[in-house]
Amino acid sequence: MQKFGNSDFLEKIMTTVQMRGKGTITFPAKLRDKYKLQEGEIFTIIDLGGGSFLLKPRIYETDKISAKAEKVLREDDVTLEELFETLREVRKELFQERYGSVKKSSDDHS
Repeated sequence: MQKFGNSDFLEKIMTTVQMRGKGTITFPAKLRDKYKLQEGEIFTIIDLGGGSFLLKPRIYETDKISAKAEKVLREDDVTLEELFETLREVRKELFQERYGSVKKSSDDHS
């Protein structure tokens, strides 16, 4: 087999897949493991023209935000309970800033 350019590199990054019924393509296990792809994963397909496509895992903003939050919590050694307690305190402060203190009516027995 004749080699063109950096074929060792291409062999590492290229693989062949076959489209099956209803357009199903099975990702090779190596790629699923490498990128931690799960069943039901959603991808964006980009038509590059000339019969070339790019598949990109769809990343939701909430996933990005939660990953950032998780990183900060881990770095600062903050527990989830501590985070929730802080959120409750901040919510109370913001409520009081916006609405002032709320007086209970004489009919309110809670």
